[in-house]
Amino acid sequence: MPSIELSPAKSPRIEQHETVSPNEIRQRVLAYYAAATADYRFWSSDFNMHFGYWRRGMNPFKREAMLLETNRQILSRLGLTADQPARIADLGCGTGATARTAVGLMPKLLVDAVTIAPIQVSIGSALNAKLPRGDAITMHCADFAHTPLPSAQYDAVYLLESACHAEGSTKAELLREAFRLLKPGGRLIIVDAMLRRALPTQGLFSRLMNFIYRRWCLSWAVPEMCRLDLLPDALATEGFEVITLEDWSWNIAPSVAHVPLFSCYFAIIELIKARGSLPTWRWRHILAALLTPLLGLNRSTFAYAAVVARKPQSSRAPTQTH
Repeated sequence: MPSIELSPAKSPRIEQHETVSPNEIRQRVLAYYAAATADYRFWSSDFNMHFGYWRRGMNPFKREAMLLETNRQILSRLGLTADQPARIADLGCGTGATARTAVGLMPKLLVDAVTIAPIQVSIGSALNAKLPRGDAITMHCADFAHTPLPSAQYDAVYLLESACHAEGSTKAELLREAFRLLKPGGRLIIVDAMLRRALPTQGLFSRLMNFIYRRWCLSWAVPEMCRLDLLPDALATEGFEVITLEDWSWNIAPSVAHVPLFSCYFAIIELIKARGSLPTWRWRHILAALLTPLLGLNRSTFAYAAVVARKPQSSRAPTQTH
Protein backbone atom coordinates (compact mmCIF):
# COMPACT_ATOMS: atom_id res chain seq x y z
CA MET A 1 0.00 0.00 0.00
CA PRO A 2 1.56 3.37 -1.01
CA SER A 3 2.44 5.59 1.91
CA ILE A 4 2.19 9.36 1.73
CA GLU A 5 5.28 11.53 1.90
CA LEU A 6 4.43 14.97 3.20
CA SER A 7 6.14 18.23 2.45
CA PRO A 8 6.63 20.57 5.40
CA ALA A 9 3.43 22.46 6.12
CA LYS A 10 3.46 26.11 5.12
CA SER A 11 2.24 28.75 7.54
CA PRO A 12 0.10 30.72 7.63
CA ARG A 13 -2.65 28.66 6.05
CA ILE A 14 -4.32 30.16 2.99
CA GLU A 15 -7.99 30.58 3.83
CA GLN A 16 -10.17 29.30 1.03
CA HIS A 17 -13.64 29.69 2.52
CA GLU A 18 -16.16 32.07 3.91
CA THR A 19 -16.30 32.13 7.68
CA VAL A 20 -19.04 29.73 8.74
CA SER A 21 -20.16 29.27 12.33
CA PRO A 22 -20.31 25.77 13.86
CA ASN A 23 -24.09 26.11 14.05
CA GLU A 24 -24.31 26.94 10.34
CA ILE A 25 -22.11 23.94 9.51
CA ARG A 26 -24.42 21.74 11.57
CA GLN A 27 -27.52 23.10 9.84
CA ARG A 28 -26.04 22.55 6.38
CA VAL A 29 -25.07 18.96 7.20
CA LEU A 30 -28.53 18.27 8.61
CA ALA A 31 -30.24 19.80 5.57
CA TYR A 32 -28.05 17.88 3.15
CA TYR A 33 -28.58 14.47 4.74
CA ALA A 34 -32.30 15.07 5.30
CA ALA A 35 -32.67 15.68 1.57
CA ALA A 36 -30.12 13.26 0.11
CA THR A 37 -29.73 10.23 2.40
CA ALA A 38 -32.47 8.24 0.66
CA ASP A 39 -30.74 8.82 -2.70
CA TYR A 40 -27.82 6.65 -1.60
CA ARG A 41 -29.99 3.54 -2.04
CA PHE A 42 -29.31 3.93 -5.78
CA TRP A 43 -25.55 3.90 -5.12
CA SER A 44 -25.55 0.93 -2.75
CA SER A 45 -28.13 -1.70 -1.85
CA ASP A 46 -26.92 -1.59 1.79
CA PHE A 47 -26.63 2.21 1.90
CA ASN A 48 -22.81 2.28 1.83
CA MET A 49 -22.34 6.05 1.67
CA HIS A 50 -18.72 6.10 0.53
CA PHE A 51 -16.41 5.17 -2.34
CA GLY A 52 -15.30 1.62 -2.99
CA TYR A 53 -11.83 0.13 -2.58
CA TRP A 54 -10.44 -1.80 -5.54
CA ARG A 55 -7.60 -4.29 -5.16
CA ARG A 56 -6.01 -6.59 -7.69
CA GLY A 57 -8.29 -9.45 -8.66
CA MET A 58 -11.53 -7.51 -8.09
CA ASN A 59 -13.97 -6.69 -10.87
CA PRO A 60 -13.92 -2.85 -11.18
CA PHE A 61 -17.47 -2.89 -12.56
CA LYS A 62 -18.95 -4.45 -9.41
CA ARG A 63 -19.47 -1.40 -7.24
CA GLU A 64 -21.11 -3.06 -4.22
CA ALA A 65 -18.19 -5.47 -3.84
CA MET A 66 -15.75 -2.54 -3.82
CA LEU A 67 -17.88 -0.66 -1.27
CA LEU A 68 -17.79 -3.66 1.05
CA GLU A 69 -14.04 -3.94 0.50
CA THR A 70 -13.61 -0.40 1.82
CA ASN A 71 -15.29 -1.53 5.04
CA ARG A 72 -13.02 -4.57 5.26
CA GLN A 73 -9.88 -2.52 4.64
CA ILE A 74 -10.80 -0.19 7.49
CA LEU A 75 -11.57 -3.03 9.88
CA SER A 76 -8.28 -4.75 9.04
CA ARG A 77 -6.38 -1.71 10.32
CA LEU A 78 -8.08 -1.45 13.71
CA GLY A 79 -5.72 -3.96 15.33
CA LEU A 80 -8.54 -6.32 16.34
CA THR A 81 -8.96 -10.06 15.81
CA ALA A 82 -12.21 -11.68 14.68
CA ASP A 83 -12.76 -13.60 17.94
CA GLN A 84 -11.76 -10.73 20.26
CA PRO A 85 -14.45 -9.07 22.40
CA ALA A 86 -14.25 -5.41 21.48
CA ARG A 87 -16.22 -2.19 21.36
CA ILE A 88 -15.72 0.36 18.60
CA ALA A 89 -17.23 3.73 17.69
CA ASP A 90 -18.26 4.79 14.19
CA LEU A 91 -18.28 8.60 14.19
CA GLY A 92 -20.34 9.92 11.31
CA CYS A 93 -21.79 6.50 10.54
CA GLY A 94 -24.36 7.34 7.88
CA THR A 95 -26.89 4.53 8.03
CA GLY A 96 -24.35 2.20 9.69
CA ALA A 97 -23.30 0.14 6.67
CA THR A 98 -19.69 -0.22 7.83
CA ALA A 99 -20.89 -1.19 11.30
CA ARG A 100 -23.08 -3.89 9.73
CA THR A 101 -20.06 -5.28 7.89
CA ALA A 102 -18.07 -5.18 11.15
CA VAL A 103 -20.52 -7.13 13.31
CA GLY A 104 -20.94 -9.67 10.52
CA LEU A 105 -17.20 -10.36 10.43
CA MET A 106 -16.50 -10.14 14.17
CA PRO A 107 -18.93 -12.18 16.32
CA LYS A 108 -17.91 -10.56 19.63
CA LEU A 109 -17.90 -6.96 18.44
CA LEU A 110 -20.16 -4.15 19.67
CA VAL A 111 -20.50 -0.91 17.71
CA ASP A 112 -21.76 2.51 18.76
CA ALA A 113 -22.69 4.33 15.56
CA VAL A 114 -23.11 8.12 15.70
CA THR A 115 -24.84 10.35 13.16
CA ILE A 116 -26.30 13.82 13.37
CA ALA A 117 -29.15 12.97 10.99
CA PRO A 118 -32.37 11.46 12.40
CA ILE A 119 -33.26 9.97 9.00
CA GLN A 120 -30.02 7.96 9.07
CA VAL A 121 -30.83 6.59 12.52
CA SER A 122 -34.25 5.55 11.25
CA ILE A 123 -32.96 3.85 8.07
CA GLY A 124 -29.99 2.31 9.86
CA SER A 125 -32.08 0.90 12.69
CA ALA A 126 -34.45 -0.73 10.19
CA LEU A 127 -31.56 -2.28 8.25
CA ASN A 128 -29.82 -3.44 11.44
CA ALA A 129 -33.00 -5.18 12.61
CA LYS A 130 -32.84 -7.46 9.57
CA LEU A 131 -29.39 -8.80 10.50
CA PRO A 132 -28.65 -11.76 12.82
CA ARG A 133 -26.34 -9.51 14.88
CA GLY A 134 -28.01 -6.19 14.21
CA ASP A 135 -28.60 -5.72 17.94
CA ALA A 136 -24.82 -5.43 18.37
CA ILE A 137 -25.09 -1.98 16.77
CA THR A 138 -26.45 0.95 18.78
CA MET A 139 -27.42 3.98 16.70
CA HIS A 140 -26.98 7.40 18.33
CA CYS A 141 -28.34 10.69 16.99
CA ALA A 142 -25.68 13.14 18.17
CA ASP A 143 -22.93 15.53 17.12
CA PHE A 144 -19.94 13.30 16.40
CA ALA A 145 -17.53 15.84 17.89
CA HIS A 146 -19.52 15.98 21.17
CA THR A 147 -20.98 12.53 21.73
CA PRO A 148 -22.73 11.13 24.81
CA LEU A 149 -20.47 8.06 24.64
CA PRO A 150 -18.32 7.12 27.69
CA SER A 151 -14.64 8.04 27.93
CA ALA A 152 -11.83 5.51 27.46
CA GLN A 153 -14.17 2.60 26.66
CA TYR A 154 -13.44 1.94 22.97
CA ASP A 155 -10.85 -0.32 21.37
CA ALA A 156 -11.06 1.58 18.09
CA VAL A 157 -12.72 4.58 16.45
CA TYR A 158 -13.13 5.12 12.73
CA LEU A 159 -14.28 8.01 10.56
CA LEU A 160 -15.17 7.03 7.01
CA GLU A 161 -15.80 10.04 4.75
CA SER A 162 -17.24 11.90 7.72
CA ALA A 163 -14.35 13.93 9.14
CA CYS A 164 -14.73 16.32 6.19
CA HIS A 165 -17.96 17.61 7.78
CA ALA A 166 -16.13 18.75 10.92
CA GLU A 167 -14.88 22.28 11.44
CA GLY A 168 -11.30 23.33 10.66
CA SER A 169 -8.41 22.25 8.48
CA THR A 170 -7.23 19.59 10.95
CA LYS A 171 -10.61 18.67 12.50
CA ALA A 172 -8.98 19.18 15.90
CA GLU A 173 -12.22 19.07 17.89
CA LEU A 174 -13.13 15.73 16.32
CA LEU A 175 -9.64 14.33 17.01
CA ARG A 176 -10.03 15.39 20.64
CA GLU A 177 -13.32 13.52 20.92
CA ALA A 178 -11.85 10.37 19.37
CA PHE A 179 -8.95 10.51 21.82
CA ARG A 180 -11.39 10.84 24.71
CA LEU A 181 -13.35 7.78 23.62
CA LEU A 182 -10.39 5.46 23.06
CA LYS A 183 -8.86 3.14 25.62
CA PRO A 184 -5.07 3.45 26.00
CA GLY A 185 -3.61 1.54 23.07
CA GLY A 186 -6.79 1.99 21.00
CA ARG A 187 -6.63 2.94 17.34
CA LEU A 188 -8.17 5.70 15.25
CA ILE A 189 -8.51 5.50 11.46
CA ILE A 190 -9.62 8.41 9.28
CA VAL A 191 -10.46 7.68 5.64
CA ASP A 192 -11.42 10.65 3.51
CA ALA A 193 -10.66 12.95 0.62
CA MET A 194 -8.03 15.43 1.80
CA LEU A 195 -5.95 18.36 0.64
CA ARG A 196 -2.27 17.49 0.44
CA ARG A 197 -1.44 21.15 1.12
CA ALA A 198 -3.02 24.58 0.85
CA LEU A 199 -4.63 25.18 -2.50
CA PRO A 200 -2.45 27.36 -4.73
CA THR A 201 -4.14 30.56 -5.90
CA GLN A 202 -1.90 31.84 -8.69
CA GLY A 203 -2.71 31.11 -12.32
CA LEU A 204 -5.80 30.25 -14.32
CA PHE A 205 -5.71 26.53 -13.52
CA SER A 206 -5.37 27.19 -9.79
CA ARG A 207 -8.29 29.61 -9.82
CA LEU A 208 -10.37 27.04 -11.69
CA MET A 209 -9.51 24.33 -9.16
CA ASN A 210 -10.36 26.69 -6.31
CA PHE A 211 -13.76 27.33 -7.88
CA ILE A 212 -14.45 23.60 -8.36
CA TYR A 213 -13.27 22.86 -4.83
CA ARG A 214 -15.50 25.52 -3.27
CA ARG A 215 -18.52 24.29 -5.24
CA TRP A 216 -17.75 20.69 -4.22
CA CYS A 217 -17.56 21.68 -0.55
CA LEU A 218 -20.78 23.70 -0.66
CA SER A 219 -22.63 20.95 -2.50
CA TRP A 220 -21.68 18.25 0.01
CA ALA A 221 -22.04 20.44 3.12
CA VAL A 222 -18.30 20.30 3.77
CA PRO A 223 -16.77 23.38 5.45
CA GLU A 224 -13.33 22.38 4.14
CA MET A 225 -11.29 19.26 3.52
CA CYS A 226 -8.76 18.13 6.08
CA ARG A 227 -5.19 19.26 5.39
CA LEU A 228 -3.06 16.14 5.16
CA ASP A 229 0.18 18.06 5.65
CA LEU A 230 -1.11 19.48 8.95
CA LEU A 231 -2.77 16.31 10.23
CA PRO A 232 0.24 14.47 11.77
CA ASP A 233 1.11 17.44 13.98
CA ALA A 234 -2.55 17.90 14.89
CA LEU A 235 -2.80 14.25 15.91
CA ALA A 236 0.37 14.57 17.99
CA THR A 237 -1.00 17.69 19.68
CA GLU A 238 -4.05 15.71 20.83
CA GLY A 239 -1.80 12.92 22.16
CA PHE A 240 -1.91 10.40 19.29
CA GLU A 241 0.97 8.43 17.79
CA VAL A 242 0.70 8.27 13.99
CA ILE A 243 1.11 4.72 12.67
CA THR A 244 0.58 5.03 8.91
CA LEU A 245 -0.50 7.52 6.24
CA GLU A 246 -1.68 5.63 3.17
CA ASP A 247 -2.66 6.95 -0.24
CA TRP A 248 -5.77 5.14 -1.48
CA SER A 249 -6.35 7.44 -4.45
CA TRP A 250 -5.72 4.77 -7.10
CA ASN A 251 -7.64 2.16 -5.11
CA ILE A 252 -10.83 4.19 -5.12
CA ALA A 253 -10.42 5.48 -8.69
CA PRO A 254 -12.49 2.63 -10.25
CA SER A 255 -15.49 3.42 -8.05
CA VAL A 256 -15.08 7.16 -8.69
CA ALA A 257 -15.21 6.32 -12.40
CA HIS A 258 -18.75 5.01 -11.81
CA VAL A 259 -19.89 8.44 -10.68
CA PRO A 260 -20.43 10.50 -13.88
CA LEU A 261 -22.61 7.96 -15.69
CA PHE A 262 -24.39 6.96 -12.50
CA SER A 263 -25.13 10.59 -11.54
CA CYS A 264 -26.49 11.45 -14.98
CA TYR A 265 -28.72 8.37 -15.00
CA PHE A 266 -29.89 9.09 -11.47
CA ALA A 267 -30.65 12.75 -12.28
CA ILE A 268 -32.74 11.81 -15.31
CA ILE A 269 -34.74 9.18 -13.42
CA GLU A 270 -35.38 11.44 -10.43
CA LEU A 271 -36.33 14.42 -12.60
CA ILE A 272 -38.89 12.28 -14.37
CA LYS A 273 -40.28 11.11 -11.02
CA ALA A 274 -40.35 14.65 -9.64
CA ARG A 275 -41.77 16.12 -12.87
CA GLY A 276 -38.74 18.33 -13.43
CA SER A 277 -38.24 19.69 -9.92
CA LEU A 278 -35.71 18.56 -7.29
CA PRO A 279 -34.88 20.22 -3.92
CA THR A 280 -31.71 22.32 -3.80
CA TRP A 281 -29.70 19.85 -1.72
CA ARG A 282 -30.49 16.98 -4.07
CA TRP A 283 -29.22 19.06 -7.01
CA ARG A 284 -26.11 19.88 -5.00
CA HIS A 285 -25.59 16.18 -4.27
CA ILE A 286 -25.64 15.41 -7.99
CA LEU A 287 -23.30 18.32 -8.75
CA ALA A 288 -20.78 17.30 -6.08
CA ALA A 289 -20.71 13.77 -7.46
CA LEU A 290 -19.94 15.09 -10.95
CA LEU A 291 -17.20 17.39 -9.63
CA THR A 292 -15.45 14.62 -7.66
CA PRO A 293 -13.53 13.10 -10.61
CA LEU A 294 -12.27 16.58 -11.57
CA LEU A 295 -10.77 17.06 -8.12
CA GLY A 296 -9.36 13.55 -8.11
CA LEU A 297 -7.45 14.15 -11.33
CA ASN A 298 -5.42 16.89 -9.61
CA ARG A 299 -3.21 14.41 -7.76
CA SER A 300 -0.67 17.02 -6.69
CA THR A 301 -3.21 18.77 -4.47
CA PHE A 302 -5.89 16.20 -3.59
CA ALA A 303 -5.62 12.70 -2.15
CA TYR A 304 -7.94 10.04 -0.85
CA ALA A 305 -6.07 9.01 2.27
CA ALA A 306 -6.26 6.55 5.15
CA VAL A 307 -4.58 7.77 8.33
CA VAL A 308 -4.08 5.37 11.23
CA ALA A 309 -3.09 6.60 14.71
CA ARG A 310 -2.92 5.15 18.21
CA LYS A 311 -3.64 6.42 21.68
CA PRO A 312 -0.50 5.57 23.71
CA GLN A 313 -0.71 2.96 26.46
CA SER A 314 0.58 5.50 28.96
CA SER A 315 -1.90 8.14 27.93
CA ARG A 316 -3.04 11.09 29.96
CA ALA A 317 -6.49 10.71 31.51
CA PRO A 318 -9.31 12.29 29.54
CA THR A 319 -10.14 15.78 30.76
CA GLN A 320 -13.61 15.91 29.23
CA THR A 321 -16.51 13.86 30.48
CA HIS A 322 -20.04 13.29 29.23
